[in-house]
Amino acid sequence: MVDMTTQADETDETDETDSFATNDRGAPATIAVLGLGAMGAAIARAAAERGQRVLAWNRTPKTLDELGLAKATGIVLIESPSETLNGVDLVVVCVRDHAGSRAVIEQIAPALGGRVVVNVSTGTPAEAVGSAAHAAARGVRYVTGAVMVPTPMVGTDDCVVLYAGAEDDLAETGPLFAAMRGTNDVVGEDHAVPPALDLAMLDIYFAGMYAHLHATALAAAHGVDAARFLPYARGIVDTLGASLAGLTASVEQRRYDGGEARLDMCLSFLEHIVATSRAAGIDPGPAEIVRAASARAMQHWPGSTDWDVVAEGFLPHSGPQPS
Repeated sequence: MVDMTTQADETDETDETDSFATNDRGAPATIAVLGLGAMGAAIARAAAERGQRVLAWNRTPKTLDELGLAKATGIVLIESPSETLNGVDLVVVCVRDHAGSRAVIEQIAPALGGRVVVNVSTGTPAEAVGSAAHAAARGVRYVTGAVMVPTPMVGTDDCVVLYAGAEDDLAETGPLFAAMRGTNDVVGEDHAVPPALDLAMLDIYFAGMYAHLHATALAAAHGVDAARFLPYARGIVDTLGASLAGLTASVEQRRYDGGEARLDMCLSFLEHIVATSRAAGIDPGPAEIVRAASARAMQHWPGSTDWDVVAEGFLPHSGPQPS
């Protein structure tokens, strides 16, 4: 990992002379934000709030008021993505998907003049690598970005953005670092890494939200309302958080002999969750998936093995063999 992570300075939150918020002439930086959906508009607003000049474009023409940007100062709408890029220090592309971002980059490539493009459009790791190659073939200096937070957190201390690209190109992303604030984490040159981390974190997030909603319904089916259940849910989430380091160690070492959570015991718990869900008329949901994975592990491993051994269902087949 390249050590270019920055944290917002709480003592200087509104300093428009921040070196990241200005260009190499000491003037306020100018960012072109191409794509003004919810995330693109949030980025444009955050840059304007840092005193930067923003040229903004949306494929479907809309007014600043329609985009929710009427109160932001320093944002100028442009009619085409390649318009007036001569005065731009950095270009940010934020459209629906990588097919759309490649079309935008194709259009602006002749007008970039060596300026860096940061593509924060969402997609898969393979799509990110393909888009980087597409940009390189057109002589475009290119950085992959992944915004890891919902739009209300953009431009706050809680914002987290991941970046990957060549070091010289990453060195030009300062204006976006300043706009996003929070943590700007440079993860190296592999363009697959930001979306891989983004999707891996969302994997946990969506599974957790779904599990909470399922558990709330299960509790409600037995007379426990959602508000009463909430503190218990928070408590078990804290317990999960404390378990992550041990799970990570198990995967790294591919050893499942800590003796803290037996496979057969955990399978029994999961059987109870599934049975109770069905008795209440609730789809077992993720509990059934985890129960099935645990049952498969029991076909190959002793019941005394740590439950963590279910990871062997995902990992390459060069790990430990059942005894």
